[in-house]
Amino acid sequence: MKSALQILEEYKGEVEAEIERHLPRTGEPKEFYTPVWDLLGRGGKRIRPAMAMLSSECVGGRREEAVGAAAAVELLHNMTLVHDDIEDQSELRRGEPCLHIKYGIPTAINVGDAMLIKVFEIANQSKIPQERCNRLVSQVAKRAYDITWGQAYEFSMWNRKEVREDEVILLLRNKTGALTALSTEAGAIAGGATERQIKLLGDFGETIGIGFQIIDDVLNVSGDVKEYGKEIGGDIREGKKTILVAHLLGAADVKDRTEFTGILGKKEVTGNEIRKAIQLYEKYGSIDYAKARAEAYLHSALEALGKLPPSEPREHLASIAEFLISRTY
Repeated sequence: MKSALQILEEYKGEVEAEIERHLPRTGEPKEFYTPVWDLLGRGGKRIRPAMAMLSSECVGGRREEAVGAAAAVELLHNMTLVHDDIEDQSELRRGEPCLHIKYGIPTAINVGDAMLIKVFEIANQSKIPQERCNRLVSQVAKRAYDITWGQAYEFSMWNRKEVREDEVILLLRNKTGALTALSTEAGAIAGGATERQIKLLGDFGETIGIGFQIIDDVLNVSGDVKEYGKEIGGDIREGKKTILVAHLLGAADVKDRTEFTGILGKKEVTGNEIRKAIQLYEKYGSIDYAKARAEAYLHSALEALGKLPPSEPREHLASIAEFLISRTY
């Protein structure tokens, strides 16, 4: 049986070729094309486009029908990374300096804007019947809006010291969850799915996306920087509100809560302070709690997926979902 990584690798070349058809690797000015392929060329598992193409196959669609939808979703994902890194003042992306660090904020913003425009061009020129194409463009617009709403919701939390788990989940549902939902919805639409099939695959994508982000937040405080590709403890420095934060604030005593909130989001936070915050996560079992919540979302996602007829593409989607929750990078 193929591993999740082998499954993901199968779709990578087709998707990158489709993106390159709309955004060449080379051209003038270099400030436009070079940063795009700098980011795209840093690797990335191409999870979302693979999920899009497998979702199409799940409902009887052909690979070539779904490649446009898959490429649009992947480009949208990378566009959000460019803008998120600026907004979060992040330093590393996939083990290298973020685009705004490497090329400057004006260039990074412009590149992100260009990517977003090309997302709609690619979706609109997909090799599918016009009715499906119109539906695909509409769904891309809906989910892109959800993502920006989620980002604004996160902004509203920046200066708060308190956060509840239900608020964190709403945030994740409208950021990572919206994007992974679009992956599976876009593929289903391209493949000619029924409304029920689109809904089931969308539920699967959204739910596994929430679990994926929870694990990403866990890895930010417990992973290896070389494997993880981002700054360990960066979420603490940024003051990011995660399930880990919500759990700790609900479990800690007054002294530890006070110490933790004094560290979270501190502008000149030290390495020792970040380590202390991580020790508090460990003391109150917040990391283990977050992992358990991610497992629960995996179970819910597989339950939705299981309502579709058995097929090899469905099993491959399940393998990818399990990988996303069990990964260590």
